[in-house]
Amino acid sequence: MSRLLIILVFLLTSVANAQTLNRRFLEIAKYSGLGINGADYFQNNKMSFYDVKYVKIDIAVQPKSKFITAKCDYSVLVTLPLDTFAIEFKQTMQLDSVCINNVKTVFTRANDHIYIPLPVAAAGTFLNLSFYYKGNVAAGFFAGTDANGLDYTASLSEAFQAREWFPAKQLLNDKIDSTDIWITTGAAFKAGSNGLLKAVIDLPNNMKQYRWACRYPLNYYMPSVAVGNYLEYNSYAKPAAIAPDSILVQNFVYNSLPYFSQVKPQLDKTPRFIEKFSELFGIYPFYKEKYGHAQADIGGGMEHATMTTIKNFEERLVAHELAHQWFGDNVTCASWNDIWVNESFATYSEYLAAQYLPALFPATASQIMDDLHSNAISAPTGSVYVPPSERYNESRIFSYRLTYAKGAAALHNLRFEMQDDSLFFKTLKIYQQQYASSFATTANFKAVAEQVSGKNLTAFFNQRIYGEGYPIYNVTYLKHGTDTVVLQINQTTSAPAVTPFFSGLMEYKILSPQGDTTVKFNHTANEQTFTFYLPKTVTGVVVDPKNWVLNGVGTIKEGVSTAPPVVDRLTVFPNPAKDNISIRMPLNTYNIMRLIDVNGRLIATYTIPAGTTLFKQNLHLPTGIYFLYFFGNKASDVRKILVSGR
Repeated sequence: MSRLLIILVFLLTSVANAQTLNRRFLEIAKYSGLGINGADYFQNNKMSFYDVKYVKIDIAVQPKSKFITAKCDYSVLVTLPLDTFAIEFKQTMQLDSVCINNVKTVFTRANDHIYIPLPVAAAGTFLNLSFYYKGNVAAGFFAGTDANGLDYTASLSEAFQAREWFPAKQLLNDKIDSTDIWITTGAAFKAGSNGLLKAVIDLPNNMKQYRWACRYPLNYYMPSVAVGNYLEYNSYAKPAAIAPDSILVQNFVYNSLPYFSQVKPQLDKTPRFIEKFSELFGIYPFYKEKYGHAQADIGGGMEHATMTTIKNFEERLVAHELAHQWFGDNVTCASWNDIWVNESFATYSEYLAAQYLPALFPATASQIMDDLHSNAISAPTGSVYVPPSERYNESRIFSYRLTYAKGAAALHNLRFEMQDDSLFFKTLKIYQQQYASSFATTANFKAVAEQVSGKNLTAFFNQRIYGEGYPIYNVTYLKHGTDTVVLQINQTTSAPAVTPFFSGLMEYKILSPQGDTTVKFNHTANEQTFTFYLPKTVTGVVVDPKNWVLNGVGTIKEGVSTAPPVVDRLTVFPNPAKDNISIRMPLNTYNIMRLIDVNGRLIATYTIPAGTTLFKQNLHLPTGIYFLYFFGNKASDVRKILVSGR
């Protein structure tokens, strides 16, 4: 079954609403190429012996056609002694000739590679190569007429389809330093690509050549071609960080005034998205050139650097592909195992755009997170990180449930775990700065997050990125007396053989006719009891009311305490007190005591030595009501005391 068919079957059986269903198709259906699965994919290791410095693609193509004639020039720096130049190129394409330093040379072809024998080239040698070729592109191009009447042809090279239409070194760890893309097409059409449009040249036979130049590094699947009967519409984004400068937003859309009038309000949202993402992630990384869209019915969107190829201008799709300019294009995953650092971040940016620009979105941020969570837990297993054995399996690489939805949910969870938005967004900015124009691994992102937050995130990443499944919470709530609530929480998981426990923060909303109260606890074990002061009637509990944590809920029930009253296990006396108090407590249950006043201010923090059963303190407090909060590895508790004055 083809990947596109698999995706369609999944989508048609999804419980998501129609709008979300359409958005998923738009983003995922772009990956409908040859179905690389690892078993039939080969890359010659000689490609790691050189560094790509420059690529020029000079291509002739017409809308509605996948036939191309082209010349591709490479300038490479040899990094290890090289006796054979190797590069990937699909054997279904006709390769007419190859030149080295403008001299025609011999070559062979095998395993979808071109091999060029060389006198041994020493490290430090520059090689200039030219490839002349033509043919019908099998998988890297989309072509046809869409439902609106747009005639188009457009490239889409991710993950392994660059070699379908130009000789390509399909390794993520070598970005192309500089790129020119010259596109020749009919004079009635326009052509979009990466970078800046330097010139439009009139040619014989009613043809035009569009000369695009990008001077930012591009990963191998970024060079793009899109031709069609386009109308050009330009606007400008004005991020505060580069004021008074602005960023060109160059749109090539179907040349129909009624259609343009319909989509213009959506197109005009893009500058706002650029400005907001520049605040959250750092300045738009290609701001010296442009951002824009080239419309084509590719099934969705493809984040070609500086000019996304896109089916339509639905808000979540536009925000997603724009966010890829930071996450995927500026900083690229170092391996396909790490693809979540591209796709999860772009997916989470849909939520962020809706959160910070709600007037521009038909869906609310909470609806988007509900959708992501529902999708992520639609099956019990699977990790965000792509297992090593699946690194060339495109259907696994681009699993919406795992790479997109579950990964975005993990980022949302990380934001909650940090308990400080300034730290979370500082993490994203430093990550962008540290790996700008380069590539990064999951471990690289983790290191930045730990550096910025000051937290050890090993357990978080082991459970939520490398681990599988999600936690399921069963809650029993009960009252002790009139002012103490006990939550007995049991955590199971959906994939216990792989990830038997998920640690970390969790919120619970305590429902009450006197007003709901939200409490927050740190989970350190599958079975925990939390006790806290709450002088209200309790009618129920909601787990994770704001959807911070990907989770399932089992049972929530009211319990009847069979244990001795809490006061018998943890006793504070005298109460009321003057200066001195004593606390009798179970052995090795608590290690921290915090003194809080009636307004919630922290007065003092005390360390309880191991082995303590009687803990004494001199308070020196003014008259009033205070609370003593006790914390341990597997238990917490609270006591109210009255200080009557000295």
